[in-house]
Amino acid sequence: MHNPIESNRQFNNISGAISVAHDVSEQLTLKFNIARGFRAPNMAEMASYGAHEGTNRFEYGNEALISEKSLQFDAAVEWSNEHMSFAGNVFYNTVSDYIFYQKLTAVGGGDSIIMDHGDNLYAFAFRQKDAHLYGAEFNVDFHPHPLDWLHVENSVSLIRGQFKEALDGSKNLPGIPSARWLSEIKIELFKKSKAIRNSFINLQLDNVFAQNHPFVGYNTETRTPAYTLLNLGYSTQIQHRNKTLFSVSLVGQNVTDVAYQHHLNRLKYGPVNEATGRMGVFNMGRNFSFKVNIPIGN
Repeated sequence: MHNPIESNRQFNNISGAISVAHDVSEQLTLKFNIARGFRAPNMAEMASYGAHEGTNRFEYGNEALISEKSLQFDAAVEWSNEHMSFAGNVFYNTVSDYIFYQKLTAVGGGDSIIMDHGDNLYAFAFRQKDAHLYGAEFNVDFHPHPLDWLHVENSVSLIRGQFKEALDGSKNLPGIPSARWLSEIKIELFKKSKAIRNSFINLQLDNVFAQNHPFVGYNTETRTPAYTLLNLGYSTQIQHRNKTLFSVSLVGQNVTDVAYQHHLNRLKYGPVNEATGRMGVFNMGRNFSFKVNIPIGN
């Protein structure tokens, strides 16, 4: 998978940050931050040569890669009272020499395909180009009094990434996740019990929006449709004389058994499944897990 790098490489740079926080009142806080950082290319990005295990890609590393350099600005606001809390954050990050993977094109046109141990693999190579990323995250938590046992929490996150100059007609960065809205209702049980503590039932809706801004240059990525997952859970602790005897958790993920593919699923571009007629490998369907944790010290 890797080629030896003959020359010695050194990556040096400067990182730092300046942050300011101001308490406008007991309920409201404002924050602002400027940060500079860098990331050296890793061994896979520099020295890969072969099939990437777990994907359908043949990757070529790039020994000429240099460090990524970034300058980020972000601002945040936090507000809370006895019934509700809110937090919001926005950021803008400009990156010089951003490292990304790109599907290669054959000399005669179309995808470059490598035969490796009987498998046909798409050829990918690591490249660098200036880019910028921006996004936001918001969280609202309702915990109304006197209903202390009830929490209703919503969080929304979104991010966009673009090259500063289009590459094969596309400015969107590869590997950027879709926008997401996570909504959860959590109910606390047995609040007055001494034997049963931290007992919660929660219901969660994981709403993932369509990714309509993929990196379509050189047919590297395709759009990904939206989906919604229903997750359920229960957790509790059994105590005796203020010591935890054991804890139990039961989790059900994707209870409605939705067939979906995450945009960052590397097997999304696999061959068509003859049994389903769908292209690529889908993410996990309905899944239940049960866990009992017994502290050894007890």
